[in-house]
Amino acid sequence: MAVLARAIGTVPDPGEVAHALEAVVAHLPSPARDAALVDVLRASRPATAAWLRAHGATAAQAADSVADVDRKLARYGLRGTGLDWFCSVLTARVVTVGRLQFEIGDATADGSAAWGVHVPEAGPLDPDACDRSFAAAPTVLSAVAPDHTAAWWQCRSWLLDPGLAEVLGPDANSVRFARRFRLDPPGPDDDAEGDDSVAKFVLGLTGPDARATALRRPVPPGRLAAAVLDRWRAGEHWTARTGTRSTGVRSPS
Repeated sequence: MAVLARAIGTVPDPGEVAHALEAVVAHLPSPARDAALVDVLRASRPATAAWLRAHGATAAQAADSVADVDRKLARYGLRGTGLDWFCSVLTARVVTVGRLQFEIGDATADGSAAWGVHVPEAGPLDPDACDRSFAAAPTVLSAVAPDHTAAWWQCRSWLLDPGLAEVLGPDANSVRFARRFRLDPPGPDDDAEGDDSVAKFVLGLTGPDARATALRRPVPPGRLAAAVLDRWRAGEHWTARTGTRSTGVRSPS
């Protein structure tokens, strides 16, 4: 808990914090390590929420931010989620403002300061709710981390796959969300990351064999899930793409 407490509000590299946590429990047998880490993550939530409230977030925003710990543990577990993500949440690097999560300390491809945008699994991706999140977030994020004010929103997600509109239609909430961003050029890791992401977030499967496992199972309900499998069976991939849009805020020089 001391490792996480020291890092709250510092906008740390979450990988370094995760590595430090792993080192603390390295002496334990394997099953006990994960159990100890989960206990620490849960026990650290009040300190993070209190810090956020003391640094510009409302009580609801602070509670929503740390609620992602239990949400992710319940759905994907510690390793299925990744310890890095939990460290991002519990060091106040990731802050929930309404419908969306925002990551402080992100950067665009050219090195410009950015606020990352994430979509928690918390119900429909209502456009009006997203509008309210984008409108309220700059004030909150600038108060939480004034040295990391950003001129750009940046989102990297399978939701930005250009083919999603063909499956869900142009007026689907997910497609309307994707249209908020201008896509960067494709990258070499887009296919692998996109396939992993839809396996996880659409089909609920994680691990190196998630795609193969999905293809062996009956088609789950829903046109998106069916479309995921159809594309894979055709030998094609889902892609994770990066998109940006202006925050309307001048970042510090």
